[in-house]
Amino acid sequence: MQTLQSWKEKIQEKRKNTSFREYVKQIVSWFPVVFHKTQGYMSRYPQTERIWDVSANKDFAVIRDGLLDYGKEYSAQESIFVQLHDLMKEIPLSATISQMAWENTDYADTVVGSSHAYVSAAVINECSWVYYSYVVFDYCKDVFDSLRVGSYSEDVYNSSGILKSSKIFYSRFINNSSNIRFSANLTGCHECIACSNLENMSYCIKNKQYAKEEYQAEKKRILEHKGSFEKIIASLPTTSTNYGSENVQGNHIINSTNVQNGYYANRLENGRNVICVWWEDQEKNFYDMFDAGVHSSDMYANEWSWVYSNNIYCSSQVERSSNIFHSYYLVNCSYCFACVWLQNRQYCILNKQYEKEEWEEKVHEIFVEMEQRWELGSFFPASMNPFYFNDTWASLIEEFEKDEIVSEWYLRRNEEIKVDIPQWMEIVELENLSQYEWREEIGWEKKRVINPEILKKVIRDQKGNVFRVIKQEYDFLMKYSLPLPRKHWLERVKNHFRMK
Repeated sequence: MQTLQSWKEKIQEKRKNTSFREYVKQIVSWFPVVFHKTQGYMSRYPQTERIWDVSANKDFAVIRDGLLDYGKEYSAQESIFVQLHDLMKEIPLSATISQMAWENTDYADTVVGSSHAYVSAAVINECSWVYYSYVVFDYCKDVFDSLRVGSYSEDVYNSSGILKSSKIFYSRFINNSSNIRFSANLTGCHECIACSNLENMSYCIKNKQYAKEEYQAEKKRILEHKGSFEKIIASLPTTSTNYGSENVQGNHIINSTNVQNGYYANRLENGRNVICVWWEDQEKNFYDMFDAGVHSSDMYANEWSWVYSNNIYCSSQVERSSNIFHSYYLVNCSYCFACVWLQNRQYCILNKQYEKEEWEEKVHEIFVEMEQRWELGSFFPASMNPFYFNDTWASLIEEFEKDEIVSEWYLRRNEEIKVDIPQWMEIVELENLSQYEWREEIGWEKKRVINPEILKKVIRDQKGNVFRVIKQEYDFLMKYSLPLPRKHWLERVKNHFRMK
């Protein structure tokens, strides 16, 4: 009989040879970026035939310890994925994924130890005041319309790849810097506008250094022309210096070795097809991984797997666990196969617990059946995916035709996104938006002023999508004299995914 280790090695070999496009389609499509009203709750899940029961987060926490009651006996007569999907339909699902989330996080997903997050996901470890942003971690605050912001960063607007920085606007790949606008690939810089590939420089515009007074005058002139902002943003470099790395291929790969198709990766040794993988310590052996890290290793085909986890295979939302196969959202578990939402459990199959020897025998039987069905090493099939494909990160990273997605049994949303738009609000067309903005003398300078009446209306962008400006966003725009956004928040975030 083959050992568990030999089955692991077979899975590893398969996952090391997945194309980037297939990885995005199969795995990244399990991370939603759009919220829905489902059974009365703000939810990560749309209401479809693939999801039967959604409960409030606080209610789900009460029943979680009793989820072994839903356990099923494995049957070799049908695919393990069919049996797993049946189990997922029976177990109430938490509307969003939230752990130690404090106040004002009902409109956010995958929030861990953070507060005041709105239409955002993957907000982790004491972050606050995060809006329309994704993958924000480690003591950040006041972050808007941004992607992958971490390590004590604050006052970040419409930017991506920001670490240890403050007052960063319309920029990419900024480290240990402050007061940066329209720039990319800066480290240790302060007061720079439209610069790229600089280190330890200050008072620069288009990589030319100025005296402080001359810089301030030129900065004022540039920032008065708000209408040019969108054009400047569109011209920003989309590629990052892979500094401190060796034998890597991808974008914004930091202090890593032997990485292919990597994007936003930090301190990774050996990886392929990885997006948003990082931590301060070295991570090892990540293949077909999306949004993972923190003292973890040996991860193959997973979405959002974190914190002291190892040997995780073809799973989603796994934390503080080891030796997990084809499972969904487990916390502090080990040796679990095709399980759903368990915590503090071991040696389980389909949420039924076994003794160690019996578990090993059954898992071997399942692997044999999976190999015969050509399922060994496969991620969850498209027919199990509960999310609309075009509401996930996958649709932001790669282009997929509607016919391709539907023919493979992924779901697709055709309606407009209106999850946070009250029906009664008046619509402002894009060409009329300037009527709500003007310049006004405030002290010794003219500042951009936005009419607060915009808070009572919604804006329709060029694609026909409607969005609104919330009070916290309005205050931030006023504070830094920034113009009103001209695109739906999803379009703004999508711009950060131009990684190639």
